[in-house]
Amino acid sequence: MTTRASNGRSDVAFFDDLAEFSKAVEAATGVTVDFGEVVQLNTNFHEQTDQYLILNVKEEGDTDLNNLMFLRAEGSFVYTKRQPKPEVFREFERLYARPFGRTTVLAFLLLNKALMSYKARLDLLIPAMRDLDQNFDQVRYRELLNTNDRLQDRLEDFHELLVRLQERSFKQVETRYLSFDWSVLLAESQTLMDRVRRRLNNIREIARDQEMKAANELNKRIELLNVVLRRLTAITILLAVPTAISSHFGMNFKYMPELNYVWVYIAVVTGQLSLLAGMFFVFRKAGWL
Repeated sequence: MTTRASNGRSDVAFFDDLAEFSKAVEAATGVTVDFGEVVQLNTNFHEQTDQYLILNVKEEGDTDLNNLMFLRAEGSFVYTKRQPKPEVFREFERLYARPFGRTTVLAFLLLNKALMSYKARLDLLIPAMRDLDQNFDQVRYRELLNTNDRLQDRLEDFHELLVRLQERSFKQVETRYLSFDWSVLLAESQTLMDRVRRRLNNIREIARDQEMKAANELNKRIELLNVVLRRLTAITILLAVPTAISSHFGMNFKYMPELNYVWVYIAVVTGQLSLLAGMFFVFRKAGWL
């Protein structure tokens, strides 16, 4: 679908079909560009000549959306799935008579639209971060970390493009016409980058807290296991004494003189109990029991 900017002029054509956009650019200018490759890039893109400026600014959403601009003084072409409302253009009509005034307004509106998508993306991520803090999940943590990393990279790339435009690196975008609005756009971009960095730090802190909790829980289990092992060791030693004595008396030899005395059995049992009591006291004092 092709539409024209409804502001009394027809020198800006909007397309929501990339093939139609490419054909229109080639028919009007003779310029052949593989715009399919441009929109597949995972970053913003710009290319400038004396006659035109190509800008591709990605938005954030369920799927990445492109704002692909072919800007020139004689008429501009835009590929976007969501074009700015016509009344927004009328707010800047005072600039249209200036050289590259229309291309400047067009670039500003589409860049501002992209920034709004970054804000909306971050706002959607905040509840997910809070939920991660309450119900930590390693897979969800990785997803949020990767998403925020990508958003940060995209914002840094976006902010760098804004700075280059403000420095008037491209003649097709005269940011001095919109110096105040452009400064606000830059400030909002910087603020959003700072927010994303803080959120990334928060996500990493949540992961560190969870790691500390897991480590503490593991240490508690190891301590409990050590207590169990000490007790089992003490019980094993205690049982070893009567086992050794009983094994002595269980041997089948003809000459065992101790079997000829009545008091031997009582002495052995008493000795066993005394040894067990003594060892139990020692282990108890050592904390093994």
